[in-house]
Amino acid sequence: MASKMRKKFIGIASLAVFIVLLIVLGVVNIVTTLDEYAEIDGILDFIDDNNGIMPDYGDKVSKYKKMDIFLTEESRFENRYFTIFMDDNQNVTECYMENIAAISEEDAAELADAVYRIADISHKIGPRKVYGTISRKQMKYSYKVCQRDDGSFIIFLDTTQRIRTLHGILIFSLYIGLVSMMLFLLILIALSSRVIKPMIESHEKQKEFITNAGHELKTPISIISANTEVIEMTSGKNEWTESTMNQVKRLSGLINDLITLARMEEASDIVLENVEYSKEAAEVADSFESIVKSDGKTLDKKIEEGINVKAEKRSLHTLVNILVDNAVKYCDDEGYVSVSLTKKGKQSILQVANSYRDGANVDCNRFFDRFYREDESHNSDKKGYGIGLSMAKGIVDAFGGKISVSYNDGIIMFTVNIPTS
Repeated sequence: MASKMRKKFIGIASLAVFIVLLIVLGVVNIVTTLDEYAEIDGILDFIDDNNGIMPDYGDKVSKYKKMDIFLTEESRFENRYFTIFMDDNQNVTECYMENIAAISEEDAAELADAVYRIADISHKIGPRKVYGTISRKQMKYSYKVCQRDDGSFIIFLDTTQRIRTLHGILIFSLYIGLVSMMLFLLILIALSSRVIKPMIESHEKQKEFITNAGHELKTPISIISANTEVIEMTSGKNEWTESTMNQVKRLSGLINDLITLARMEEASDIVLENVEYSKEAAEVADSFESIVKSDGKTLDKKIEEGINVKAEKRSLHTLVNILVDNAVKYCDDEGYVSVSLTKKGKQSILQVANSYRDGANVDCNRFFDRFYREDESHNSDKKGYGIGLSMAKGIVDAFGGKISVSYNDGIIMFTVNIPTS
């Protein structure tokens, strides 16, 4: 139990930290990337507003409010760009190359032609204010296609270093996230035992109390039972002695169930072996057949033969018995109970269902809670789900399986999945 709780704590805490790191680093990268591309688009817009050529720093530049956070006296020299002017037929008329050295006019013209093809094919809007990025010889150029009265022009801005910087930030973020997760895991593993120690101690004390209290209660219950039997022998049975014996039996069963449930939570106490699941399920279903018929109900059995699972025989028998008993107890008058056991891949599937008209307004998710009952007053002898289903869940967990419940069209169904052997 302690090991499971420790692993669960480490898993949940690690997942929480991973989500936080993913969000923080993701936001940092997204904001940085958007900010960088906003600056690139702003520079392209500024060059566009000046007919394809960035002017010298002066009154016009300093008053350009859209770009005042980007432009300085060195902006003209810091930003490497070139502009290709074209006529209406997309023929190159002029190449402005004064602010670039890594590309020739011929290569620039080829890039312009490639951009026009991209603009026509991808954007479907022709050459008018189209933004994008294109690569050539390991260089990255962001471009803008602009329209003018006598043709058009394309501005190419060298953004190789900017994009490399963005990639570097992304890689650095991944390394930071990975190292942070590893450090957190090491610290969490080292401190997890100390963190969950109070919870483990509380859980162990609770189990110890249940076990000790159960054994202590058996003595007065035995005395009450013996005294009642003596009264019945001397004075004969009556409604009071019969009621007392019924309550003694009920209380004895509850105590035994509590002790069994407390022990069931320690998987180390259960020795798993190869058990013939089909045989156990058939025996339980057969044992309830006479009860079902006497109540005017119908029992439908579909148990596939030859299904074996890794389990503890007595606990497996108890599991099936709890589910079938629950189905018989809460089945509608003149309704039917169904017990099905099949094999699908490496999983055995046990389905126990019964007709239950009143199940539409019942919270199925709470059926496996200890002492949960639909009748909150606990005055009903029949309605409600007590400790039995909680025991069933404990048994299934010990076998490494899963149990679930569903309600549809007046039928309530419990499904148990246990790996086959």
